Amino acid sequence: MRSDLPLPPSPEWPALTTGELVARKPDQRGFAQLRRAPISVVLEDVRSLANVGLIFRICDALRVERLYLCGITGRPADPTRPADPTEGPGQDPRPRHVQERAEREITKTAVMAIPFVPWEYQPSALDVVARLRRERYQIVAVEQAHHSTPYARAGIYRPPVCLIFGHERAGITPSALDAADLCVELPVYGMANSLNVAMACALVGYEILRQHAAFGLEAL
Repeated sequence: MRSDLPLPPSPEWPALTTGELVARKPDQRGFAQLRRAPISVVLEDVRSLANVGLIFRICDALRVERLYLCGITGRPADPTRPADPTEGPGQDPRPRHVQERAEREITKTAVMAIPFVPWEYQPSALDVVARLRRERYQIVAVEQAHHSTPYARAGIYRPPVCLIFGHERAGITPSALDAADLCVELPVYGMANSLNVAMACALVGYEILRQHAAFGLEAL
């Protein structure tokens, strides 16, 4: 710690302490009653558990409606699983040790966000997209494609919005890309081809909030 700075917490300390940040938050019941941004996020075959954890944290920060984990995308342990391991894995068909390992890895980057993000697992991202389309969501694929639009172009997002993110190497599947109303791309000015999927989720999510005045949500 620098000797020229006062010890926290102090009005002279340049950054808020963890205690000060936590004190601003509602309790869990109060948070559950808050209105959410009309954004749902669909992960199609995202292979990295670290990325899944980061996206949980981003979805909490954005206060999205729901996170859909699809295909091979890793997911936390089934919250309904029995406390006694001898009683089986619960509704999740994965072996119990696989569930627990996935949750440990996801929690490393999600930190404490998992309980605050409504989420579910679905085998097919296409089925989720089809259902959200029937509910009049705008389907937005975040992908580098021949027909993609710059993600920050004004007026392109029509809530409620469903954001689709795909496999880190292969990207969004052609069938899911075809199902999208809009494909947006983040510009890259260096030699790497793209940004990490969690970074892309954060940038596009916050851009939607910026364009729609955060849907009237108050920052916590």
